[in-house]
Amino acid sequence: MIKFLLNLFSPYAHPFEKKVDKFFRQIKSNSDQYKIQKELETLMQKDLVILDLWMEKKYKSYKYMKKSVRRKMYEDVKVLNKEFDQYAESHKVNVAALQEQIESHGLDFPENKKNKLTYIAAIMSYLRPGTHYRYEKAANFGKLLKNPREEKLIGDCNQIVTLYSYMYSRKYPISDLNIKLLPGHVCLHFEGIDIEATNGTFQHYKEHDGVLPITELITTNLLDVVDAEEKVETIDPRTMVKRAQFAYAISSKKDLVKRNLDIAYRNVGITLVKRKEFKSAIYFFEKLGDRDLIKTAYHNATIHYLNAKNYKSASYYARRTGEPELENAVTRGQGVNFYNKKNYKTALTYFQKINDDRMIKACYQGQYSQLAAKIKNVKTIDDARKYRSTYNAMLDLAHKMGNEQAANYVRGILGKM
Repeated sequence: MIKFLLNLFSPYAHPFEKKVDKFFRQIKSNSDQYKIQKELETLMQKDLVILDLWMEKKYKSYKYMKKSVRRKMYEDVKVLNKEFDQYAESHKVNVAALQEQIESHGLDFPENKKNKLTYIAAIMSYLRPGTHYRYEKAANFGKLLKNPREEKLIGDCNQIVTLYSYMYSRKYPISDLNIKLLPGHVCLHFEGIDIEATNGTFQHYKEHDGVLPITELITTNLLDVVDAEEKVETIDPRTMVKRAQFAYAISSKKDLVKRNLDIAYRNVGITLVKRKEFKSAIYFFEKLGDRDLIKTAYHNATIHYLNAKNYKSASYYARRTGEPELENAVTRGQGVNFYNKKNYKTALTYFQKINDDRMIKACYQGQYSQLAAKIKNVKTIDDARKYRSTYNAMLDLAHKMGNEQAANYVRGILGKM
């Protein structure tokens, strides 16, 4: 019963999702790349479908990817596997024709990898556009995970390469495969042979010779655009950063992915500033190393906390802006705050810091009025003698605020004592 309840309230549709999620959560931009790539490769070998689908749920937030929907997809993949196995058994690949096709592109036929290449050819035959598969630009991975007995599988280049890789990994090590990045496109690569998964053909892209490990497929999927046909949840900016950090940690193309990471840092920082989460925003701007954005965040934080009368926080950020006028505004705000509370002595210390003569005199006036209130019931000189120190203080304040009339009045009383 306990296990049933745990599964009922678990966010995971499959136990492997939990393992994949744990892997994602441990990654930071400074994680050991070799270790991360090897662990990722192991997870891809175990079940690339679940890994990629959970990644889309976590980092692209498609609304349709509910637990029940994902569970149905995993069942459909079982049907797909069974259908393909039956197809491969009944549609044997002509090895001689395959070799001729490979060599027609000026490529060497890998005799020692013949069985593996034949298996890839079977996948190509099964998923060639028309019967089971249809190409759609920017389609999400879930559109491929359908029951092939009922509908066509739909995907773009990233997604169909992912499905090819998954199907290959059911029989052989996924590390046998590579990918090749072309402008706005990705293809599979095996033993010097380019495999165009979108149309099920062998190619030789001579002008593009950059071959990358299969783990880079995850990077391309992470950075791929969102399917415009699907509704998405609002993605938390920190999730966007996590996605970029993950891509940076696993990718060997640091320059390309670093730009995406920097964009993520910038976007999350700006979003957090709008949310008034200034401390977190500054953390990401510091990661980005953008002094202008950091200074702007300090400025906005100062204004926000000053308006909220949170003078401690306003003062903290104002000191870091390098803007004397803003620092003075905070100091003046602190002084006014104490002045309004009739704490003239403390208010005076703030106004003196910024040489605000008008408010300094106002504080003296306030203190004078407070002392005057103490002697309002004094009727005789004998009573006044009891308040000599008060009158002396009033005389001093009258001089400080430049009120000679008040000074003469107090001086006259003191002279009669």
